[in-house]
Amino acid sequence: MQRFNAWLDRDERRSLLLALLALAALCGLAYGQQLGSLGLMDKTEGLFVEIPREMLVRGDWVTPHWNGELFFDYPVWGYWMVALSFRLFGVSEWAARLPVALAASATVYAVFAVLMLVAPPAEAVHQRLGRALLGASVLALSPGWLGWGRSSVTDMFLASGITLALLGFVLAHSATPERPWQRPLGFVALGVFCGIAVLAKGPVGLLLPGLVMLAFWALKGTLLQELRRTPWIPLVLLFLGVAAPWYGMATAANGSEFLGRFLGFSNLERFTSVIYDHPGPPWFYLPWVLLLLLPWSLYLPVAASRLRFWRLSVWRNTAPGADLPLLGLLWLVLMVVFFSAAATKLPGYILPALPGGSLLVALLFQPLHPATSPLAAGMRITGWCNAALLALMALAAVLAPRWLETDPSYPAFADALRASGLPWLLALPLFLAAGALALVLWRYRSGLSWLWLPNAAGVAAALALVLPVLVPLVDRERQLPIRALARLAGEQALPDEPLLVVGYKRYSVVFYSGRLVLFVNSPRKASRSLSQGTSASPPDTVLLLGSDAELLDFGLGPGDGTPLGRRDAHRLLRLPVEQLQQLEPR
Repeated sequence: MQRFNAWLDRDERRSLLLALLALAALCGLAYGQQLGSLGLMDKTEGLFVEIPREMLVRGDWVTPHWNGELFFDYPVWGYWMVALSFRLFGVSEWAARLPVALAASATVYAVFAVLMLVAPPAEAVHQRLGRALLGASVLALSPGWLGWGRSSVTDMFLASGITLALLGFVLAHSATPERPWQRPLGFVALGVFCGIAVLAKGPVGLLLPGLVMLAFWALKGTLLQELRRTPWIPLVLLFLGVAAPWYGMATAANGSEFLGRFLGFSNLERFTSVIYDHPGPPWFYLPWVLLLLLPWSLYLPVAASRLRFWRLSVWRNTAPGADLPLLGLLWLVLMVVFFSAAATKLPGYILPALPGGSLLVALLFQPLHPATSPLAAGMRITGWCNAALLALMALAAVLAPRWLETDPSYPAFADALRASGLPWLLALPLFLAAGALALVLWRYRSGLSWLWLPNAAGVAAALALVLPVLVPLVDRERQLPIRALARLAGEQALPDEPLLVVGYKRYSVVFYSGRLVLFVNSPRKASRSLSQGTSASPPDTVLLLGSDAELLDFGLGPGDGTPLGRRDAHRLLRLPVEQLQQLEPR
């Protein structure tokens, strides 16, 4: 190892290139592999991807539409990125997810770059590269960043925008006389990416970075000084130059309807009351942070306690750059507190907190400055918990097919999963990682700083082994039936014949059928929706799509209607409107 480190130290440019290539391979493994092999997931991804498709069809890049209606729940940055990808590469699942994968990867690279820049100047090349690669890998291999980095929804665009803005703040805060360009570059990044975050999901994209910055300055005891020396006028102009044009155009085009729907409903009401039936207790996000940062989240208590963050002198006396772990802790805590205070709660909302936790854990294993005390009992106990958890996860992977046998909508999925060998493909790297952790803990008392390695290797190996099998399997068994029937509905529908999706709101049907869709859960709601239609004459027949169980609950048995297609436990059928109006749900 010493010989390899010396080889890295001899040529910094060569070593940096190798590190960047390794990071590209990791991002390709995590976010590029099988990216377009899975059909759009319902509900959110199916909805989000249809909006940029309609942007292209309508030629309107200002006002979002979905399923024939104005859609002001979110701003347009994500829609623009996906629509641009569609224009460049054609309309496909791969093109829909490419912008999200690039945003996730760009953030991983930014973490690497910032950790390189804040490292002590006299530090050896291999130490700087090792820490930067570790920090980037912790984020890249976190389940939350992996999952939302492969799903075309707004959450990753907001999280990446906030993260890049705060990393810009880190650059400005830690600038030295030897690198005079770092401070203006950091402020440019701060202004631009706050603007992008506001374009991605609204005022929260400015509020959260601002909250972290002000709290950090206050704890450092430099609030008034920093408020005076920060170049606010260029920052504000840069921010407004990015964010304001679309808001102005959307207001000019849609007036009070845009302001009321977006600012009132999608922001204030989402925070102060529960919308779309997504409530949650105050502690809702605590288990989600644990899950979305596994296995790294296990080390958060040790990382936080070693900072002695409860002592104000620690905040005041730690030099810029060296205080990055403190900023990471504050970043994590404030975002969890903010989203916990909101009435509407969804797991994806907490995504902007994950980079803060990733920095905190990475700098536990590879601190910016030599630790004042060695890693001790708390780290060892956490390591054993880590090994036990990986072993339990491996066991759960083996038993997973038994738990999936009870899903009537996908009766063959458990057998297909078992036949694929996938449970063992997932269990094997997890078992090996657990064994490697146990070996390090048992044999090497001074090796606690290397506990990250079995975790990173295990997750990376699991991705390499599992994704090529899992993604086609899930698509074939769970996504293909709905996709095939939706496309069949688009082909078989008569002119002005309504398409009704029964039960679960499968928004991807709008995308795959290319038609307006009514989402219903009862004959009464279906009749009411049809009566409110804009067609000049009422239709004679309707198309209905749903699973056997959903159609049966709707009042339709196996012999009702004219069958047009079946895929597994899902059916597409044509039904006279008169018969629909006579149905009674079961």
